[in-house]
Amino acid sequence: MTAQDKELAQIHDSIVDDVKSLVDKYMSIVSLDVPENNEDTAKSKILYIIKDAIEEIEELDSK
Repeated sequence: MTAQDKELAQIHDSIVDDVKSLVDKYMSIVSLDVPENNEDTAKSKILYIIKDAIEEIEELDSK
């Protein structure tokens, strides 16, 4: 295991927590702005947007 792998393993939980916080942040915004909000649908769409953003970042890094 490289030093980089060890460092990434140490911050793994922080990254996961940050992504969960990001989802919670946008869930709060949607629930405030949309009275008829469906939480399951909103969370699914937010996660889709995050996954799409990750794909865009990966594509930019591969160029």
